Amino acid sequence: MEPDTKKDLKILIADDQQKNIQVLGSLLRQENYIIGVAMNGRQALEMLLQSNDYDLVLMDINMPIMNGIEACKAIREHENLKEIPIIFLTALVESESIVMGFEAGGQDYVTKPFNSNELLARVNTHLELKQNRDSLRQVNNWLEQKVKERTEELTVANSQLLKLDTAKTEFLNIISHEIRTPLHGIIGALGILNEYHLPEEIKELLYIMEISANRLEEFSLKALDISLLNTKGKAILNLNKEDLTDIISSKVNALKSQADKKSISIILQNEGRDICTMLDKTFIDKCVSYLIDNAIKFGNRNSEIFIKTMEHSKNLVVTIEDEGKHFPDNYNFSDIEVFGTNSHIDQNPALSLFLCKKIIEAHNGKIEIGNTQNGAKVSFVLPKIG
Repeated sequence: MEPDTKKDLKILIADDQQKNIQVLGSLLRQENYIIGVAMNGRQALEMLLQSNDYDLVLMDINMPIMNGIEACKAIREHENLKEIPIIFLTALVESESIVMGFEAGGQDYVTKPFNSNELLARVNTHLELKQNRDSLRQVNNWLEQKVKERTEELTVANSQLLKLDTAKTEFLNIISHEIRTPLHGIIGALGILNEYHLPEEIKELLYIMEISANRLEEFSLKALDISLLNTKGKAILNLNKEDLTDIISSKVNALKSQADKKSISIILQNEGRDICTMLDKTFIDKCVSYLIDNAIKFGNRNSEIFIKTMEHSKNLVVTIEDEGKHFPDNYNFSDIEVFGTNSHIDQNPALSLFLCKKIIEAHNGKIEIGNTQNGAKVSFVLPKIG
């Protein structure tokens, strides 16, 4: 340790022998240490409590009023003095006292008569260790403060994001309601007009208007569901034990007329004995409906759709394969930006797929897409619970 780094370091000498104090004081002052002196253990303790800037204590074991071992124990009872280095000053014959000193919390000892080089080496070593501990503590305190500040910043940011998400959901809810209300009027009016005998070109225009109105309503509902799942996640689910095959069969029956228009046959294959788990029926209904609807929409005429349900490793697996368009080779399902311009494929199945992904993930499941030799394939996995 260089002299200029030691000049502010402060050492307390606790010894009842004036000669020892003079020898130690002279030796340490030559090394530019600041010296304090106590004549017994109680005085040493009082001085340490009054002045919290000592860096090391040289403590004689045998002193009146309070000996070194008793003083060491008393010092260690104070939180701010627990780590100050204490080096005992002892005679060669006091081996038992040395052991007791270590048990009381001392770090080292120096025997009398003193060897100057040995004493300074031990003092320097323990002062360096203390400085390193103090530096490490300062760094840790700084890091803890920075982590605390960052945590507080993130808490505020997350709170603000939650408020923004909530506001966005409420806004979409209002927009969705405001869109659907007039759309119901338009769709109802179109239904009435279709009952009249009108020229074919007018009926064709009405048909286009009806498709557009339905698509706009569907978009608003999907956007609202996505926003709710993004904001509330699993908390929005109303879980009950449901039979997945019943849900799939129900949606197949609901979409049969749509499949019949393209002469598409839907084949159900159930390879599981108990296809029940905890589900939010409303959301799973939507998910299955969107996936079958896409398979019909992009399947070839006079083709088949295969829907397989099975159990695998305590999971329920559903696979839907169609015979039609493949997913593009560069279509990365995990990178879908739901409202991005690059996520639209033909008639925009990306929004439906993204919503299905959110629904399945909210149920602690996963969904994957791929291609077969004849068409596209979508699979989702749900944990079997309950």
